[in-house]
Amino acid sequence: MEHLINPLVKDVQISGIRKFYNMVADIEDTISLTIGQPDFPTPMHIKEAAKQAIDNDYTVYTHNAGYLELREAASKYVKDKYKLSYDPANEVLVTSGASEGIDITFRTILIPGNEVILPGPVYPGYEPIIKMCGATPVYADTTKNGFRLTADIIEKYITDHTRCIVLPYPSNPTGVTLSAEELLD
Repeated sequence: MEHLINPLVKDVQISGIRKFYNMVADIEDTISLTIGQPDFPTPMHIKEAAKQAIDNDYTVYTHNAGYLELREAASKYVKDKYKLSYDPANEVLVTSGASEGIDITFRTILIPGNEVILPGPVYPGYEPIIKMCGATPVYADTTKNGFRLTADIIEKYITDHTRCIVLPYPSNPTGVTLSAEELLD
């Protein structure tokens, strides 16, 4: 059956962070700094909202983009917090999590031969998705710049094959953020 598996998927390796998490997951009295799992239980108001959603039969397939009410709330949040306007009917898509959203985005914009500039070091989940799209991750070394992927560093890595640049801030794993000036540069 292995011959039926897409070779791009066969090459995907479990990240070092996940391997280490798997090694220590069952050790008591440890604080995990591996996969980004909060060190506290889900807040009660979220648990209650989930229970209420089940009681109100929010258990069926939604519109492909998610419930319009949720998309409207997300659009309002982004507008209030960042002064950005998106039409919830046509420009907002709800996903189960950030990784799914990143996967959908890369699969939408990348084709074989494209390159994606990533700050190095970076969350290891980007690389497998980029490679499964037939594209190439290009790591821009940020270690000598306080882990900031700034315009002057990006310029060194742009080629005719560059399709996108990932600016994951606050950065995982470094926690670094860019200043407003650095973003506008």
